[in-house]
Formats: sequence, structure tokens, C-alpha cells
Amino acid sequence: MDITRAKLRQAAELMQKHGVDCWIIEFARETGNHSDPLAYLVGAQITWPSAFLLNHDGRSVAIVGSGDKGQIEGLGLWDEVRGYVASPRDELVNVLRSWDPGRIGVTWSDSDSMSDGITYGMYKMLESLLDRTPYKERLVSAGELAGEVRSRKLPDEIEAIHTAISFTEQVFQRIATQLKPGLTEIQLQKSVQSWIREAGHGFAWEDRMNPIIDFGPKSEPLGHSIPGETKLEPGHLAHVDLGITVDGFSSDLQRTWYLLRDGETDAPDEVKKAFTATRQAIDAGMAVLKPGKAGHEVDAESRRTIIEAGFPEPQFAFGHHVGRVAHDGAGTLGPRWERYGKTPEIPIQADNVFAVEMDLDVPGYGVIGLEEEAVVEGHGARFLSNPQRELWLLKPR
Repeated sequence: MDITRAKLRQAAELMQKHGVDCWIIEFARETGNHSDPLAYLVGAQITWPSAFLLNHDGRSVAIVGSGDKGQIEGLGLWDEVRGYVASPRDELVNVLRSWDPGRIGVTWSDSDSMSDGITYGMYKMLESLLDRTPYKERLVSAGELAGEVRSRKLPDEIEAIHTAISFTEQVFQRIATQLKPGLTEIQLQKSVQSWIREAGHGFAWEDRMNPIIDFGPKSEPLGHSIPGETKLEPGHLAHVDLGITVDGFSSDLQRTWYLLRDGETDAPDEVKKAFTATRQAIDAGMAVLKPGKAGHEVDAESRRTIIEAGFPEPQFAFGHHVGRVAHDGAGTLGPRWERYGKTPEIPIQADNVFAVEMDLDVPGYGVIGLEEEAVVEGHGARFLSNPQRELWLLKPR
């Protein structure tokens, strides 16, 4: 709740910059069934149509069904909690009349999924509630505001992400002790999941693909895959993509090992070349990851490095925000492809936290993937994770 209060204060401070006088942070219903990406600013799930409003001067009001009033009051987040029985119309109009905002922000975005909170049906309901008032015509998108609030991490948020990273790195150390010939991908996944659950933590994405594990050569393209019955054998690369949620904040890291064959003391040259190119691509992106740069500029440096090393052009973005989920909102460190919308154009800011990554397929051996977390500071970026700088070698047992 302390972080949520601080985020609401941060939002009020940013509203003038985005030309929003009043922000309807959430207008939703049944959020236990239809989760809202802005729920972290609300503090609880609600049942009936509800509006959570923030004024540019920091005042806040929650308008909720009478059955939700007690739990929202108990949070202590909202200056005023107004309950209703039949319709939120009167309370909503009365608040807007007292504040008289010129521009009323509603949380939707055509590019940023984590700033796209209101459903089409709820937007139409909101319009109907404001019929025959001047406020219907004052509704504007608050997507950019929501994106900046989410992506500008407070010190406590950065520390919470670092805690998740530290636990994830401990799990990677434990994974290394399990990697031996005959181990299957699904066996390793089940072990890792049991460790996470025993610690009382959660998964940064759906657990059937967490961790993503690749042993040896793959017939399908690189991407999100479900671990199967493939066994780890000498001469295989072992690649693990793992994200863990600790106390509401997440990590997203990748690590790679090579299982030596009998007589080998090092990985084959083609494997070492691919690992070096992967590491250099991350370093190239990190070198230009600084305030004021657009995401596509950072991606271009990493992408150029891979191509110049003689590998195919990557089919994914170089990086994405990390926070309360593994793929958090706002900008993308990616190319200007339609799949990413406007997010590669968003300027990078201090206190952004990104996952930066690169994956390569090495024919005959498997997948090399590295992924680190980095925080942007005044003149550049620094790693929050301990980056993997060398290919980790495993001896056959």
C-alpha cells in the first residue's frame, strides 16, 4: 500500500505534463474475472461498475457499489469512497461537477497493453453515464500518462525488482546442479516450479511455460515453447528462460550452459562464436540505453551487431519493461514493426527498468539465450542482474 500511495502521488505530479486534469484510472466491473492492468493503483478487486478518479491536485475519489464500499475504505488509499446502490451516474457526475476538469483521461491505448485498461463495453457505459453533461466530450486517452506512471519506477519498486532478480539467480545456481545427461526438459521444469512454490513465490508468466527450457537442437523457430520430453545429452546447449514474482514484482532472465562431450575441454567454435555475438549484442544495446533515446535506436545497435557477426536478423525486440509483470508496459526496445505499435518511439527515461535479451539458434547444438535486467539512470544504464559473461560449461557425469 505504501508503494501504491506513492504511485498515486507520482501520477498526480505527471498529469499536467500529459494534459490531463482528471484521470479515471479504472472504470471497470468484476475485475476478479476480468483483470485490469491498472489494478495495482486501485488496491483491490471490485464487483460492480466502479470509477476510481484522481484529480490533478492529488485529491482522489472511489465510486463503488455499496457492497464494495467497506473493503475500499479499509485500504486507506482513497481520500473519499462513495457507495451507490442503483447507478454510479449521480456520484460520478457530482464529482466531475465539483472538480470541473477540462480534460478527463480514460485509461486506453492502441499500443501499450498495460495502459489499455477500460473495455469497449465499459467505455460505452461511461459515455452513457455522462450523456447530457459537458463531460462526455471531454474524455481523452490517458494511455501515455498510464504508461509513464507504470514505467517510471520509484526507488522502492527498483529494490523490489532487484529482490526478485536475486532469488531468480539463486534458482539458476540450483539448476546448474541438476543438469546432467538424461534429464528431460519437463523434469527440470517441475523441479524448478516446486522450488518456487516452496519459497512462497509466484510465476512472472503462465506456469506451463515457466521456465521455458530448451535442450539441444530445435526443429521449431525460436520463441515461447512448452518444455517436453527432450533429454539433455553431451554436445547439447541447455537454455533456460525464467521469471519469478516476489512480493508483487517480477524478474525475467535467461541463462545458457553447454554440456561437454567426452574428450572436450571447451565448447565447439561455432557455439563460442554464437555466445560471443549474443553477449556483444547485449553490450551494444546497453551502450546506447540512456534517457532521451527512442527504443528503436537501442534495438538497432543490438540488431546491427548480430547481423555484422554473420547471424540472421533477430525476429524479436531487444528489450521490454519489467516490473509487476515480466512484460510490463510503455516503451519497447524494438524495431518499428507494426506488431509493436508506437511503443518503439517512446523516449527512454531515467528509472525505467528493462529486460535486455538476445537469442540465437546454433544448428546442431541448440539455443543460446541471454537476458538481463537493467535500470536506466541519468547518463546511461546499469545491470540490476549479474550478467552472464561466459558460456557455462558442464562436465558429463
